[in-house]
Amino acid sequence: MDWIFKSIKTKLTLGVIFIVVILLAVLLLLSYTSLTRYSLNNALELSNIILNETDSKISRFFLELNYLTMSLKNNSTVYNVKTDLMKELFITTVEARNEYLRAIYLGTSNGEMYEWGMGDGFVDNTPTFPEGYDPRLRPWYRAAMEANGFAISKPYIYASINALGITCGVPVYDKENRFIGVLGLDIILKGLSNMINNLQVQKQGSVVLLNQNFEILADQFNAYTENITRLKKFTNQDLLTGDSGYFINTSKEGKMLTFYKIIESTGWILLVSIPYSEIMEFSNQTLTIILLSEFFLMFILTVVLTILLHKIITEPMSRMIGVMKAIEYGSVDARIVVKGEDEFSILGKMFNQLEDIRQKYTTSMEKEIENRTREITSLQNENMRLRIIEEKERIFGNLHDSLGARLTNIFISNSVAKKVLLNNQELLKDMHERIDKNTRQGIRDLKEIIFGPATGDRVIIDFVKLLELNIRERLKLKNIDLKFNSESMEEFNNLKNTLRFEIKILLEEIVSNILKHAEAETVFLDMEIVNLSIRITISDNGIGFKFEGRAETGFGIKSIIGRIERLNGDVSLIASPGKGVEYRISIPFIKESESD
Repeated sequence: MDWIFKSIKTKLTLGVIFIVVILLAVLLLLSYTSLTRYSLNNALELSNIILNETDSKISRFFLELNYLTMSLKNNSTVYNVKTDLMKELFITTVEARNEYLRAIYLGTSNGEMYEWGMGDGFVDNTPTFPEGYDPRLRPWYRAAMEANGFAISKPYIYASINALGITCGVPVYDKENRFIGVLGLDIILKGLSNMINNLQVQKQGSVVLLNQNFEILADQFNAYTENITRLKKFTNQDLLTGDSGYFINTSKEGKMLTFYKIIESTGWILLVSIPYSEIMEFSNQTLTIILLSEFFLMFILTVVLTILLHKIITEPMSRMIGVMKAIEYGSVDARIVVKGEDEFSILGKMFNQLEDIRQKYTTSMEKEIENRTREITSLQNENMRLRIIEEKERIFGNLHDSLGARLTNIFISNSVAKKVLLNNQELLKDMHERIDKNTRQGIRDLKEIIFGPATGDRVIIDFVKLLELNIRERLKLKNIDLKFNSESMEEFNNLKNTLRFEIKILLEEIVSNILKHAEAETVFLDMEIVNLSIRITISDNGIGFKFEGRAETGFGIKSIIGRIERLNGDVSLIASPGKGVEYRISIPFIKESESD
């Protein structure tokens, strides 16, 4: 039996049958995918219509409430707190909208409450409040004050009845724009649920309404039959990943396809769930018909292919195998001998042409690889050159900002020393010590510039105080007073060494500019850390200058701005003649973990 499976005809027949099976399986998969996508698209279109209609209905509902609150707040009866007229107005308004509106009330700025309504919790249209009730402490009052306009509160328990509801509120002002209080309209969740339950969803779908905390406000699966005091949590909130979308979930109703959308007017989340079986019913029926048709076609095709292979392919294929094996074993010049003009002859010609093209392509690719290798080498050299230039610019900037500041101190100290050479030996000694200190510090800064900031050599116990002392001593060279303030001294000590180094160099460059150009009497420096951001404000009361933008300034200011930008920070420079110069700097940073 082995010779049967070694036969070309058998192998080709089995191979073609296998390929046909694979193709039919792929066709079945594509059909299933297309039908599923078609069903999902139909469901998506249907859900979008439902979502948009419901969104529009809810938006119109709250827009009408917005118009109503605005009309009431502008009524003189309300802002003048005429209780008799206000009672009649509120009760009439509630009666006209009693299917969803429970009460209307005014909580005044001095803690008084005027409320009238209908339903549970009211006796003669008047509610009863617990002792010590203060409307100013209620959620609806705070929500309206925070929004400073029309606001929808989160669900809360009413004071006059043990039931959950929401309140639409708005601040009230009189004609002189004096604050009177907050006007509120109570809406029970049962009424909101009734509005949702009136929606008719095709394919046995249901609507669910959630608030921003993923709590269920209305649910067609479990409609509210009475007032409720606690909202249930939506269990699949992790599947709501955007403003809109859909997901497949399993509930007690079965496998569901759920579409969702955020309502812009309220921020609530609207969901439409449709049974997955209803969506896929058409696809499954169509797929069954396709599957049966494919089995029948596969049987017919197998019989026909077996006959054709036996008569047409087996023999010509045997003649071609020899040449293919020769090429397989390395005889690249082997070619098929073409006889006749039938399809196999054409195939032989094409095979020979392809072999010629392959040889040419192989040679071309070898040349292309060689050219690409030369190009990559050239790019690597250019990249190295650019990195060297960038490193030079970094060193040059640090030399200007750090070592330049030291040399400026040395220059000023030397100038002072020359002036007091014979008159003040103590001051002369102090200037020599400053020159010595700045020279040694300049050497240390030069090492940090070349080799990077040291991580273990320099331990700063109190970075802010050390920085303040250094700046104060430099400013004393020209009798400039320093007004310093810092609210986050301990937090500055916890910054990375590299970031503290950059802050020190930045402030030294700014102080150098003040010493050189400001002619100031006082420098003001405030430093703090707020929300992972370093805030620095440094200013002087010197002669100032006309600031027309970065492009028009000298190298010193350009270097300062460039250093801040390299730290991903922002700087605002305020300067004008006679009014000094002010830098407002903000530099973000990432807090080091405790393990660091």
